Amino acid sequence: MLLKRIVYSIVALLAIVSFIWLDYYLPSRELVKIVGTEVKRVDGDGVITTNNPANGQIRDVYYISANRNWQNEDGKIQERVFRNEDTGWGFPFYFKFNSADVQARAKAFEQSQELALVTTYGWRMNMFSMFPNIVSITQATADTNTYSIRRYLGIGAWASAFIFITVWLRKKFKKAEKE
Repeated sequence: MLLKRIVYSIVALLAIVSFIWLDYYLPSRELVKIVGTEVKRVDGDGVITTNNPANGQIRDVYYISANRNWQNEDGKIQERVFRNEDTGWGFPFYFKFNSADVQARAKAFEQSQELALVTTYGWRMNMFSMFPNIVSITQATADTNTYSIRRYLGIGAWASAFIFITVWLRKKFKKAEKE
């Protein structure tokens, strides 16, 4: 009985941790109006400023400011900031090498004031100055679909795997109880 609880607890913990991991790395899409673009020089500690001098490898990070196309209940438009960095050959495997091109496209959307559909991964966490990374930007209309089939297929496969594991464990424990 104790072993059964421990195993189910481990499976539940793995399910929670892996779902959080998937939620971060699977692509999501948002309909936005781009209102600004900028480039900041950063190192391992974050943005380089007088209070945070450069002390390591330096890179340029593009940022894109946008407004969501919908409003909150109080009528205010919600602002969003996105990061635009290459993923290169490393993890996550988006093989994105065109952040400068994406930035130029964002600048064009900023000037034309057209709606854009941005595909991103990651979360916005104010406390840690984390921004979702833009993978692509495409032209959109107000009725553009924001569903991400890769996201839903990934979460569906994840759910199927954990349902299979749970059913398999239940059968194993019932078989062990009978013996």
